[in-house]
Amino acid sequence: MNLVFKISMFLVFLCGVFWIGSFNSYATDVWIARNSDGVDIYIMDDTIKYGVTSTGKWVSLSTKKVRNGQLIEVGNTYYSKYKTDMWRYHTNKMSNNSTVVIPKNNIFEYVMKTIGWGYLIRDRGYSSYYY
Repeated sequence: MNLVFKISMFLVFLCGVFWIGSFNSYATDVWIARNSDGVDIYIMDDTIKYGVTSTGKWVSLSTKKVRNGQLIEVGNTYYSKYKTDMWRYHTNKMSNNSTVVIPKNNIFEYVMKTIGWGYLIRDRGYSSYYY
């Protein structure tokens, strides 16, 4: 009887630990879009990091690509803006060059809204860019 009581109390304790620990888990994957290949893109919102330097702003995050419930890959994206220049991005799958962020970029817009940063879309005649 004493052993049954100890096992029961241990199980109650474990359940309590898991229940209390579940309130501290805020990480979610946020669905952003489905591309033309049927791949769903998710932002891992607990990976969003951002900052301001003397030369501009930066944001980094990780994304997941999923097809039919199966993880295809995890990628890292880094956005940067030099002073009054347009926003650019670079991923871990690209060469060392960055590319201009062109509207409508769901990942960029979600992250800017999440961190509370504003942006402008300016039409340059031949294309539009985020500023």
